[in-house]
Amino acid sequence: NISECAVEAVVSTQSTGKLADAFSSIGCQPVWPDGGYFMLVDTAPMGWDFTAENTGRCYDVDCVKWLTREFKLATIPISVFYGDENRHLSAKYIRVCCAKSDATIDRACQIVRSLKKC
Repeated sequence: NISECAVEAVVSTQSTGKLADAFSSIGCQPVWPDGGYFMLVDTAPMGWDFTAENTGRCYDVDCVKWLTREFKLATIPISVFYGDENRHLSAKYIRVCCAKSDATIDRACQIVRSLKKC
């Protein structure tokens, strides 16, 4: 149904906007998609450092594990979509799903805003 698709597109855009605003408010740089259910976020401006954990994993993998473990904010590492030689191109980016309920998006935004203190 075309009208259902249009409503989903508006909802997804609103959710993307809320999440983009939350990440921008703490200094991250969201990358707005032309469409879809995911948004990329550049976490480099945050200066988070996971080298002390000495995991041997790419930064974004350690970052999303930390966000999930410490804040219950599930995100997706981007480097896993790249081969070894190009993995560095996405090392500071995380992928965020925008296709969630309003309550989940609002809670995610609260969590994201709390990260400014970290």
